[in-house]
Amino acid sequence: MDRSRAALGITPRSSSAVLVAVCGPPEAPRLLDRRRIELAGNDLPAQAYHAAASLDQAEAMALIERWAHAALDAATHGIGEALAAAATGRQVAGVGIVAEVRNVPPLATVLRSHPLLHVAEGQLSREAFAEAAASVGLSVHYLAPKGPQDPAHAESAAGMGRDAGPPWRKEHKLATVAAFAALCAG
Repeated sequence: MDRSRAALGITPRSSSAVLVAVCGPPEAPRLLDRRRIELAGNDLPAQAYHAAASLDQAEAMALIERWAHAALDAATHGIGEALAAAATGRQVAGVGIVAEVRNVPPLATVLRSHPLLHVAEGQLSREAFAEAAASVGLSVHYLAPKGPQDPAHAESAAGMGRDAGPPWRKEHKLATVAAFAALCAG
């Protein structure tokens, strides 16, 4: 990995995400950008599936589709801004997304199960970022949040936070590790 290549890392949550852009090898990394991306607009609930649980199936589907569209727009805008910050003189190798990709059952099943509401919320935000990345030609790599991580990547992520200053929480570190994984894979 060299400084002429960069990657994005994203740690999504139900209605937002932390995004970082990094370049360089893990032993000498450089943070190019960090930002928080809000996926739900002011007129939408923070958690689409939770809000949809009290609606009939047709209304629930309409709300979730509207939320997914708004989330994709926000993810595309956020990735575009991060690419502008990272790509000056660099090739962006890909996007690392901190996520465990799961199959989501049919909507009627999800709406009857509180744990499945959470699974579906997470998958909805992950899909928005994956689709946004693919729409600009970036490969997507997933990093399981509780899975094994390259120790050098984790150490570099922690060090970058000390240099960058607050905020630098667990989400930032995981996004950075995912970006390094995308750099290595890309």
